[in-house]
Amino acid sequence: MRVGDITPEDEVTTIEGLPGTVGQDLHPMQEAWLEEDVARCGYCQPGQIMAAVAKVRQVTEEGRDITDADLDEIRNICRCGTYTRIRRAIKAGAQNM
Repeated sequence: MRVGDITPEDEVTTIEGLPGTVGQDLHPMQEAWLEEDVARCGYCQPGQIMAAVAKVRQVTEEGRDITDADLDEIRNICRCGTYTRIRRAIKAGAQNM
């Protein structure tokens, strides 16, 4: 879905509302981010986490586990270069989603 396709009836979840989707203080992906010590400057983190959750949901709906090829499709840029930790966190978070 593109931003231009959003209607007033659609629900949009932001990083602040993400924990509410699972009824916890933190979403499993946010917990994985902390456990893997991903964040450095924090600039890209909300976008990285939201993209990760969306990708995991997509592959789960397809009935499969997340792969490295799926992670390659996430195109958010991290200016600190924490891609290795980001990938580990996504895989860990996916196991708990």
